[in-house]
Amino acid sequence: MNTVKCTNCGNNNINTNIRCEKCGEQLISNEELDSMNPIIQEDTVSDAKIDSVATIFSGIVITLVGVIFSGVASMFVFKGADSATKMVGIPFLIYSMAILINSISMIMKGININRNTNDYVNGKLDIDKVEKSEKNFKRMQNIVKNIHIFAFLLFWFGILIVFDMNAIKSWSDGGNQKFFFSIIFWITGIYILINHFKKNK
Repeated sequence: MNTVKCTNCGNNNINTNIRCEKCGEQLISNEELDSMNPIIQEDTVSDAKIDSVATIFSGIVITLVGVIFSGVASMFVFKGADSATKMVGIPFLIYSMAILINSISMIMKGININRNTNDYVNGKLDIDKVEKSEKNFKRMQNIVKNIHIFAFLLFWFGILIVFDMNAIKSWSDGGNQKFFFSIIFWITGIYILINHFKKNK
């Protein structure tokens, strides 16, 4: 396919000669558009519609899973038999909250894909809005990732603290060996934490 320059924004379009990849401006006349094989356009729009429905459906399913997971975790936190059980439930409750945030974001993304598809068909696609929404979804994904790692490390270090406290209580009965053995897992947890923040810089 030859490169087509958009008269509206000047972008050189390589992958399409129908609408500008950058601003969404129609690159051909209405007569040429009508004379084209409608199956090509219908397939493109149909794929986008299917993608939006699949994303929304996945988001709804994950939301239901998140609600169930949150309910179970909440029972551990608020109705746990003892303090240890309640403490163990906290990281899972935080993790389930991240699942809910992610699932709601998926539903919103699916709705946004459907809206953008309709705007594309009607020649009203605003690329600036598309790029802005994509940035917002990426930002949301980063928030979810941070919550995931926080919940995991909270559970990881919580287990280590309980393990080391028991090791210290039985220091003379072999607890010292358990304590020094746990240092490996402390280092691993700290490495995961540092590596995560390095990637997010």
